[in-house]
This record gives sequence, C-alpha cells and structure tokens, in this order.
Amino acid sequence: MPGVIRVSSDQNLRYRPTDEDRGWDWWGIYLECRASPGWYECYAALALYDLQGLEVLGLEAKKTSVGDAITVDYLSTNPANRNLDRGLKHVGLALMAAAIARSRERGTRGSLWLESLPGATEFYESLGMVRQRRRSAEGNLIYLLEPGTAEQLLDEINAQGIVVI
Repeated sequence: MPGVIRVSSDQNLRYRPTDEDRGWDWWGIYLECRASPGWYECYAALALYDLQGLEVLGLEAKKTSVGDAITVDYLSTNPANRNLDRGLKHVGLALMAAAIARSRERGTRGSLWLESLPGATEFYESLGMVRQRRRSAEGNLIYLLEPGTAEQLLDEINAQGIVVI
C-alpha cells in the first residue's frame, strides 16, 4: 500500500482505552513542534486517505556512548494497525526510517536515542536498538540505535520496498 511520510499538519489518532500512548496529546505536541522550529519536527505517515502514524524528532544532538544522536521523542502508529492480523504493517518501521534519514541529514550518522513505553520494547529490540543500563526519569527503558546498525536497518527497509529514501 503506497503512502507518504511528511511534516505533520492538524491530524489525530483514534485510541482505545488500553493503549499505552492514549494520553498523548498530539494536537499539543504538534503545536509545540510548530512553536519550536529547529528544535522539534513532527512527521505524519499517511495512507488510505488516513493518518497511520505520527513521530516527533528532537533535533538537538544528544551525547551518547557512540557519539551524537537525535531523539525520537514520540512515535505512535494508528491503533487500528497494531494487530498482527489486520491493519497496515510497517508504519512504525517507515517512521523509524524517516528518523534515521533525518539523523543522517543532521550529521549524527543515523543514530537515534529514545525512551520506550513498556509495550514497545520488543519492536525496538527487533530493530537492533541497544537497551541502555539506566532508565529515564519516568522509569522508561532507554534505547540507542548505533550508526552501523542504523545503516543496515535502512538498507533492509529500502530492499524490502517499505520506504524509498
């Protein structure tokens, strides 16, 4: 299913009461991105005439054990896509590819840093992200995508035709 990832505009996701990210105020997050040009960027994944996922990137370089990285502050797929047997697949992967590409453009060689909600750890680990020893102030797990792994992941995503960069 062809789709596009672009800088976000006024969009909303439909949440279920049990979704871990149900409390995220995407309108507020989007407005914060607009009010902070050069610091944050908000991206929307669109397909089938609908919003399929959102991502916010923090562009200020963060010092890590492998050099600088940009931050994936928020990443969420439309809840309709979270079941294995229905919905669109690879939306989160496509958003991660956009983050890697943006990291490369910013001179951080594809490196990404993020805090994971408990239900998303399997996804990030499947991408080859390295779990860090410490936790965030909120108690979330911290993951780092290292430059070499980022390049391999982007090559695999391109080879599978999930995203064309």
